[in-house]
Amino acid sequence: MEFDRLFTISAFEGLRIMRSVIAAVPEVTIEACPDALVAHSPQAQNYDLEAALELHALVSADAPHGDVLFYRECILAVMLLKMPAFARLMTLGRGRFIKRIKGDEYRDIRSVFREAKLLEDPPTIGDIAWWDTIQGRVRLNFDQERLIRARHAESLSLTYEQGELAKLGIDRAPVWMAIDDNTAGYDVLSYRPAEVGERNLLIEVKSTVASPLRFIITRNEWINADQVGESYLFHVWDMDKDPAVLHIRTVDQIRPHIPVDSEKGQWKTAEIPVGI
Repeated sequence: MEFDRLFTISAFEGLRIMRSVIAAVPEVTIEACPDALVAHSPQAQNYDLEAALELHALVSADAPHGDVLFYRECILAVMLLKMPAFARLMTLGRGRFIKRIKGDEYRDIRSVFREAKLLEDPPTIGDIAWWDTIQGRVRLNFDQERLIRARHAESLSLTYEQGELAKLGIDRAPVWMAIDDNTAGYDVLSYRPAEVGERNLLIEVKSTVASPLRFIITRNEWINADQVGESYLFHVWDMDKDPAVLHIRTVDQIRPHIPVDSEKGQWKTAEIPVGI
């Protein structure tokens, strides 16, 4: 079921009432509850009971029946499952999130947070604890999403190198170093022809959905790349395209974009443009 239908007070309240009825009359099952509710109170059909049934599997069974606390449990469950685009705004902090959802496109979302008493000013200790919880969980979800995207990009580089080695007539397979050794300083080990036999080619894989296209490099990554020189490549995958598009950059192409240390200050990360 779509996020917009699950993320409503109509669905939340429908589930809350159903669970209250089941708690009071244990012989009534969750499946039978919608019909039993409507038979007992015709106004119950004003709630989205179909969405409420789907919510039942998402919201903790021991969620409190009080409306505000229950709504908060529903918000947490639906957001973490569906991860809507606006969830990323929550990592900016409570105040900035509230300011960013003031547009008309966020009207329905704002009403849900308002009914859950999550827009109160000043917030209570309980409010702050809820915001801390969901911000932490959203960050974890996005971190996991980034890891999945990075692994996919690495697998694409592995496949690409398999094709390159076949074209070069090199009877060796590239090695997915990032899986076996996170300290290697590169993600894929491949090979290129040398005067005698083959030489190693070290590949750092980057995945990005940024626009304009860019990626982040750390100081340690650059030190490793600069030391290796021409036997080191950057594979930058534009994951916003379908299929993903590969951009290959050499160390010399990256070097002009690397910051310069100043006196006692040292750079730690740099944003590298791909289109330039």
